[in-house]
Amino acid sequence: MFAVPCRLCPATSLNVSPGCHSGAVAGFGLVRRSPGLAALLAAQTISPLGDAMATTALILHVQRTTGSATAVGLLLFAQAIPPLAAPFAGVIADRFSPGRLLAVGWLTQAVLAGLVALLLPPLGALLVVVFLLALVDTPLSAAVGRCIPAVVADDDLVAANALRSGVWELGTVLGPPLAGLLFAVSGTRLVLGVDALTFLAVIPLALRLPTLKQDTKGRSQPSFFRDARDGLAFIRHTPYILAVAVGFWVVVLFSAPDDLILPFLATVTFKAGPVAVGVLLAAASAGLLAGLLLVSPVGRRLGVTGAIVAGFAVMATGNLLTAAAPWLMAAFAAQALRGLAIPLADSHVTTYLQRTTPPAMLGRVLANVYGGVGVAAAVGYLLGGPLLDATSPRIAFVIVGCGGLAGAAVTAILLRRRSRAGAAGPGS
Repeated sequence: MFAVPCRLCPATSLNVSPGCHSGAVAGFGLVRRSPGLAALLAAQTISPLGDAMATTALILHVQRTTGSATAVGLLLFAQAIPPLAAPFAGVIADRFSPGRLLAVGWLTQAVLAGLVALLLPPLGALLVVVFLLALVDTPLSAAVGRCIPAVVADDDLVAANALRSGVWELGTVLGPPLAGLLFAVSGTRLVLGVDALTFLAVIPLALRLPTLKQDTKGRSQPSFFRDARDGLAFIRHTPYILAVAVGFWVVVLFSAPDDLILPFLATVTFKAGPVAVGVLLAAASAGLLAGLLLVSPVGRRLGVTGAIVAGFAVMATGNLLTAAAPWLMAAFAAQALRGLAIPLADSHVTTYLQRTTPPAMLGRVLANVYGGVGVAAAVGYLLGGPLLDATSPRIAFVIVGCGGLAGAAVTAILLRRRSRAGAAGPGS
């Protein structure tokens, strides 16, 4: 799954203060300087760990009980479609204190995950609860993104966003193999119970975050729907953001189904078990962690447009290589290559949005841009299941890879047009 949306930015976002990408020491120094960032990073490690475990366990559960790729696709679709509500989720993120919103959201998710663990409902009811879990989560990521500029200095934004991506991926690297192991030993309920506990564990961290000021100037009675409309209008009338968003959505449309295909590649093509499924699902995240070290040098060498397009192209190539992999470990290496390319386009779009969006609108813009990513992923899951049922894991990966290359080309064309029009954003 594209657990962490790719992030794009103008070229100047790569040229931040020397300490931003000087390695792990600089990162630890930033954490020491900002207790609020430390709390966010801890929460962004623990919560994704539980989410990745739960998603893997549910995929294995649905695959085992139904034997249908379409059913697994419906599960992932139910998890991915709630970002359709992003315009309204963004308003929620802007209107409420991030710490309080995160605490309430995580408590609600803990209750829902606990109910699934206890009841383990049939597929129809399970899809409803999975949808509700994802719906509650929709404003939370925007709340975290909105909070980061409040807990670090402007020059540290790129480093803070990169650290957030890194610790998030650490959870997604460890989660699937651990879930596969626990599933093989004890089944679905134990994994979902652990997920519920991770939500409870991060609530105290949310309560340590600062309270952000609300911008109510000139408003006697704010309109919820007007705020949602304004957030969409900002993206529509900001050409560089719109160009990046459209290209990125195309890439995600084709790359999202890889996590639907991987369990069937492991079990059907390679005749492996649940642990192998978890290992394959973690491969891209493992590559992403290694790729974080390459963000600065490769980004400076290629420039922002070259880095974005190259990143998307290498991601698609990783899926094509997965289609040709003769062994399980070769497929792992191909998916790790895909993950290695993600940071070329990661972290910087968040920084760009944080720097160029009015603070009072930042939650809406973050939610809408990444909400579009979620919708593209949902459509990819919905189409990927029948495609896989009608073909095979290898053929499905060929189609996914070719579509990803087409998305990289679309991104390059749109960015070039915006650049020629002189509307590519500050410092392009």
